[in-house]
Amino acid sequence: MKAFWKERWVYRILALILAVLLFTYVKSDQTSLNNTASNGSSSDATLMANKTKTLTVPLELDVNSSKYLVSGYPSKVKVKITGPSALVTTTTNTQNFKAYVSLRKLGVGKHKVQIKEEGLNKELAYSFDPQSINVTIANRKTKTFAIQPEVNKDVIAKGYEAKAAILRSQTVTATGSVSEINRITQVIAKINLPNNTKKEITTQVLLQALDNNGNTVNVILDPQAVSVTVPVQKSASSSDSSDESSAESFSTSADNKRNGSTSGSSKTSSSSSSSSASTSSSTSASDSSSSN
Repeated sequence: MKAFWKERWVYRILALILAVLLFTYVKSDQTSLNNTASNGSSSDATLMANKTKTLTVPLELDVNSSKYLVSGYPSKVKVKITGPSALVTTTTNTQNFKAYVSLRKLGVGKHKVQIKEEGLNKELAYSFDPQSINVTIANRKTKTFAIQPEVNKDVIAKGYEAKAAILRSQTVTATGSVSEINRITQVIAKINLPNNTKKEITTQVLLQALDNNGNTVNVILDPQAVSVTVPVQKSASSSDSSDESSAESFSTSADNKRNGSTSGSSKTSSSSSSSSASTSSSTSASDSSSSN
């Protein structure tokens, strides 16, 4: 056995086997590294690829709302964003930016203003649709009005009547432009009762601000609705008729009773007279017989 290991060719064969094993190991490790690098490059390429997305977002106003009232603007606008795929996806999911128009330096009147953004990542390109809007700025005014209830009494059941409506709130505050507030002549609560109503009704009624011609005025009402109670009861005329009927019935009954008593008395008197006549006749006959 010792002689075997002393042979030179044995070491040559072992060296060759070790070289082949080492080569195979290095080659497989290199292939794995290449695959990893390739996958990483592919992922990086995917993350860095550009993507476009269109979002619909609320439009905000930068204005002194305690002094001015703005009209004519859309509540939402569309924005198209373009940039790295991962960044576009994140922005779409979070929407951590805002679209707005700045009106701080503008006064009363009509204006055309550009829509701006705040909070978008600088790596994103964007465009709004529409890019600009027309707005009307007016002086703001607030005024308090008394609420006037209106009840459709035609649907009340026959023999019943509706009393004065009871409102939970007697006044309402209207807010709008000066011109619109000046148009208001009344704020009504129109109460629609069900057909053939015979009992008290309590319901919520929307309020309406009207002008001289009965047209609705474009203002904000606070509150927008009010609770109303309409008492319904039998009408007084119906009650009087019922009382008169009862009295007449009672009177008729009493008359009938009196008539019955009178008739009985007459019959009794007639019987007594007949009896007296019979007695008289008998007495006369007896006297005549005695004389004979």
